[in-house]
Amino acid sequence: MKKLFTSVMLAMLGITGMNAQTTLIDYPTSKDGTAISGTTAEGTVKIHTNTDAVACYSLKNGYTSDGAMNGNHIKLTTEGGFKAGDVITIAGAINNSDETKRGTAALFSSEDEQKATVIYKFADFINGRLVADDPAEQTYTLEADYAQLYLGRDGNTGTNLTLIKVERPAQAAQGIVFDFQNNNGSWPVGEGANFADGNVSALTMNGVTLTGVQGSSANPPRIMKNNSRGICLWLYKNTSIVLDAPEGKAITKVEFTMQSGNFDITPSTGELAENVWTGNATQVTFGPNANSTRYVWAMTITLSDENNETVKPAAFDVEAANIAAFNAVEDGKIVKLTLDKARVNGYFDLSGAYYVEDASGATVVRGVTLQPGTELNGFIVGTKASEDVDYINVPSVAFEYSLTATDASTFKAEQTTLAGTQATIADVCTQAAYGKLVTLKDVTISGSGQNKTLTDGEGKTMKARDYMGVLPAEYTWPEKATITGIVIYYMTGWFILPISADAIVEESAANATVTFNFTDPNFRNPIGESMTDTKGYIYNEIFLVDDVTLQVTAGSAPSRIYVDANRGQNLVTYKDYTTLTFRAPEGKAITKIEFTAAGNSNINNFKASSGTIEGMTWTGNADGVRFQQGGTSYLANAIVTLADKGAETAALPAIEYTECANIAAFNALEAGTYAKVTLTDAEVIGVSADGYSTVWIQDATGGCWLQYTSWNGLLSEKTKINGYICAVKRFTAGNPQMKEAEATVMNTPSTDGIDSYTIVEGTLAEVNVAANLNKVVKITGATLEETSATAGKLTQGDSSIDVNNGTETANQQLHKIADWAKDTKLENVTIVAILVAKSASANQLLPISINVVTTGIANMEANETNAAIYNLQGVRLNKLQKGLNIVNGRKVVY
Repeated sequence: MKKLFTSVMLAMLGITGMNAQTTLIDYPTSKDGTAISGTTAEGTVKIHTNTDAVACYSLKNGYTSDGAMNGNHIKLTTEGGFKAGDVITIAGAINNSDETKRGTAALFSSEDEQKATVIYKFADFINGRLVADDPAEQTYTLEADYAQLYLGRDGNTGTNLTLIKVERPAQAAQGIVFDFQNNNGSWPVGEGANFADGNVSALTMNGVTLTGVQGSSANPPRIMKNNSRGICLWLYKNTSIVLDAPEGKAITKVEFTMQSGNFDITPSTGELAENVWTGNATQVTFGPNANSTRYVWAMTITLSDENNETVKPAAFDVEAANIAAFNAVEDGKIVKLTLDKARVNGYFDLSGAYYVEDASGATVVRGVTLQPGTELNGFIVGTKASEDVDYINVPSVAFEYSLTATDASTFKAEQTTLAGTQATIADVCTQAAYGKLVTLKDVTISGSGQNKTLTDGEGKTMKARDYMGVLPAEYTWPEKATITGIVIYYMTGWFILPISADAIVEESAANATVTFNFTDPNFRNPIGESMTDTKGYIYNEIFLVDDVTLQVTAGSAPSRIYVDANRGQNLVTYKDYTTLTFRAPEGKAITKIEFTAAGNSNINNFKASSGTIEGMTWTGNADGVRFQQGGTSYLANAIVTLADKGAETAALPAIEYTECANIAAFNALEAGTYAKVTLTDAEVIGVSADGYSTVWIQDATGGCWLQYTSWNGLLSEKTKINGYICAVKRFTAGNPQMKEAEATVMNTPSTDGIDSYTIVEGTLAEVNVAANLNKVVKITGATLEETSATAGKLTQGDSSIDVNNGTETANQQLHKIADWAKDTKLENVTIVAILVAKSASANQLLPISINVVTTGIANMEANETNAAIYNLQGVRLNKLQKGLNIVNGRKVVY
């Protein structure tokens, strides 16, 4: 071997321990921090004219052809990312007999692992087949910070990396410079009309983080270019910057270079002499003292190791359980503010203010990004301040903010309805209303400029303006309207900021109403003359009034419109999945529904798909509203208020139906599940005694009840059903039940007559199992004891089951078998019946037919005198004797 390659590697490792630096990656000694991807593979490469095999990462394909990554690369990572000043050292070789072949590596970055951004290309590697040299080491020093780095092949042949090393010089942690004048961090710079491009949120340099915190000024700290000052960091009044040291380090000195020596900045800790701050802290905050702007050209930061004397930022000084408690805290305190169902009303870009309101009050939140129209639950930590209004500054790095119990990095925000509290102008022009969302009803709007003057019926005035930029460019304000918006005090007085164009509702539109009058005799035909009059029953119907639709379904009983002696004509609805669904016409939104009770009813047990309910009134902004009933309500009318549909209008949530291919799949669902059930050759095996309430069906997979559906009355026994039904899963006495649910298409099945049912035959013990529940069963050779006019017990061997012969009108029983008699015992009976659940622990039979092969009667109340009784020898008897008798020509056992 001409060169001792491995000796060279060992010598390099020895040097590492002597240098004042940290080795982050050291391949091939360690694979930590390296990960191969694509066709890259671990292997060896021959060097020294194809003599010695050396460990390597082999890059078989180029990393990119047009800037798009193909997934073939070596990914480099280190905790905290790579920093400017880190030194990248690589060595490599190709192995090819063709002298024209070349290969090297490119160092690149990628934000999303889709697009490659080349940072540096190394020189060509040696050809280990053709030369006797060791792979030459090449170095590159990073000029910026990177979260991760990539190495990819740059050449026309297989490329092998025999060395990858990343070292961080110790002096990189000393004398860290934020040089704004020369923009050494390549930060965005605001210039001319695009000054906001330079807004500072968080900048990082060699592990030190600089965070900009906006105060009461409309402008946050920003990097700006000015003809007289060049590029510098602008600190506006009441803004501040926060410096955070890297993990395990402390800031001991900060040297400011200011324009013209104009300083006047106050630190949160340590001592400030002229332009030099000294101290020992993991975090320092600097802010201007006076109400004028300060211009920083550069900052040089010195670090040391953290120790017992190092000052650390306090987590918080005060805890506030709600916004009202926060507003009472002294300015300058660090506060942990708990938010419970707080609502983000809107965002005012001119001052970076998010208006947040809970049940106790409202405040302004600055320093974090929120989404208007969302609900916040959790806590934020920031500094309490006030100027016109109380607000909380929440620096994204300096303080913790979290609206979940476990995640301290993101807010848990859920969409909420932005409904303002109705108020007068006198109510809202107060400090207590600042930041709240309110509704001013029927105010007159005047003024030709941007600031509109609002006047209410009491002659009180305030201003309105689109500071949040939510109105269309060519928006024309109406002369009179109802406005929902956020209350602020800005420069010249009290303002209301509309939250959307839909929040300004013209008086005529606000008064557009449609009435569903359930007391009108012509509202529906027919109408029940009493509660039990089936003509008034509603299973699933759609009513249309002035293009507004109302769909009503049944629940634990049919909904119904009928005339009541005490309440008059009304609509009554019941619990268990009854729904009333209102839908607005195309292009319109429903903003209010006012219900009027018939008698002592209410709608407090309604659950709405959106909006809010107070008493008998629903308010919101939706193209449709679905109310699910939780109890019994008697309604005289429903008055629906309409407005033009807009961007804030919520869509009516569609019901998600689970597809069920058969009855067994439906029976397996949980109660309350909505399903689209396909019925294939399902048999109608029974209809309830009242003829309209319950239908028993079975298919090849199982049996079920159809109860309170529009199909009831269309189906008769011994018919076959094909089609589908949209239904909600219920249970009646433990039996699975399909109750028709709201659907956009009202479906009617096809039916055909059948000669006989599909019957499960066997002994009582064999058929009385869960698999046969709600199916037709047949039992032969059993004994039936009729214990009452409607009840009995069937016995076979050690097994017995209740038999329910029902009544003439029962809604869960079949038609009564006419010759049923009390205190009668029938032996050797064949019974055909539907097996249903009587309770959670017992089943019962609903008889379809009973056949007695040999009949024995024990009826002590029978009029034996009038009966013709004979023994087997033909001798007439005065009364029954023990054994076999012939009574009126029939064999009877006594």
